[in-house]
Amino acid sequence: MTRADVLVVGAGLGGLAFAQDAARAGLRVALLDKARGVSGRAATRRVTLPDGQEVRLDHGARFFTARSDRARTLAEGGVRDGWNAVWTRGVAHWQAGQITLPQDGHPRYAPPAGMSVLGRTLARGLDVKTGVTVTSLERLNATQGGGWRVHSREGQHWDAAKLILNVPAPQLLALLATLDPGSPDVIPAVLHGHDSGEAARQAGLVTYDPCWAAGVILRQDLPADWRALRPEHPVLEWIAREHTKRPDGAPPSLTLHATPAWSRANLERTPEQVLPDLLAAAQDILGPLDVAQAFAHRWRYSIPAVTAPGPCHWDAALDLGWCGDWFTPDPHGPRVESALLSGWALARRVTGTD
Repeated sequence: MTRADVLVVGAGLGGLAFAQDAARAGLRVALLDKARGVSGRAATRRVTLPDGQEVRLDHGARFFTARSDRARTLAEGGVRDGWNAVWTRGVAHWQAGQITLPQDGHPRYAPPAGMSVLGRTLARGLDVKTGVTVTSLERLNATQGGGWRVHSREGQHWDAAKLILNVPAPQLLALLATLDPGSPDVIPAVLHGHDSGEAARQAGLVTYDPCWAAGVILRQDLPADWRALRPEHPVLEWIAREHTKRPDGAPPSLTLHATPAWSRANLERTPEQVLPDLLAAAQDILGPLDVAQAFAHRWRYSIPAVTAPGPCHWDAALDLGWCGDWFTPDPHGPRVESALLSGWALARRVTGTD
C-alpha cells in the first residue's frame, strides 16, 4: 500500500469537494467510504420495474442550490455539460387541502440521472475505495513514520500523513474515542492542548433531525401542476413528483419525507412498519394513489438542527481535520451547498491557500 498524503474518511459531498481541491494542489489523496458508492445523503435509489424500465428516486437530498459563486459555477457548468438541470424555481405549499403555487424564482438543481451524479462528478479522477467501514483511528509515532492509521472492519488499514473526517458529528466523536479506548474523558488525550480538543467539544453539541423517507412508483401520474410540495401535515413535510426531474417518459413516481417529529417518534421501527403510515399520509394529502412499488429508508442523521461554528476544522499541529454540512460556512443553513463549501474551505486551509 502506498502511503497517502491525505486520507479522507467519508466520500460524501464535503469529503469529495475537499479531495478534489487537495488533489489539484498536488497532494496524494485517498478516500474511504462504507457505502457502495459516493455522495453520502445525496443518494439515488434505482428500482427496476418488471418491464425492464429503471426508476431513479432521490430519497436523500432533494435538490441543491447555488448561492455562492463557486457552487453556481459548478451547477451551471453541469447544466452546460448535460449532467445537471434546473428542476424547479418554486415549491408549492399544501394546507388543509389547499395548494398554493409560489414562484420565488430561485433555481433548485437536480441532475436528470439522480442526485448521486453530483458526487460521482466530484469523484472523477480520485482514488475512492467503497465498501470500507472504518472502525478505529491510530496516531502513529515517529518510528512508524508519524501521521495517522485507520483500521477497517474488514481487517485492513491505511496510513497517511494527514487525516480528514467527513462524517456526521456523532460518528466523528465515536471514531475519535477509539484513540483513547476505555477513557472516561469524551475528548481523547492525544487531542488535549490542541485546537482539535475544543473542536471535538463543539462537535458534541451538534444535533440532527432524523428523517424517514419513502420512494413510491405509481401506475398513473397525479393530476398536478406542481413539481414539489411542502405540506403542513403531522406526518409529511415534503412530497416531490420525482419523475419531473427525469427525461420525458419516465414512470411516474414520488418521494416522501416525514417531519422530524414524526421521524423521531418512529425512529426505531422498521421500513416495513413505517411505509404504510407514510403512504396513508400521502393519500391524505394527495388523494388515492395507484402504487406499483414502494420502499422506505431511514436517515438517522438527516438535517443538522444545531451546527458547529465556522466552515470546517483544521489542526495543523496534528494534521487532523473534519468537514461536513454540520458546520456553518454561510448564513443560509444546512444543505447540499454547505457541505461543498465546508470541504472547499478545509482544502484551502490544508493546502495553505486560505
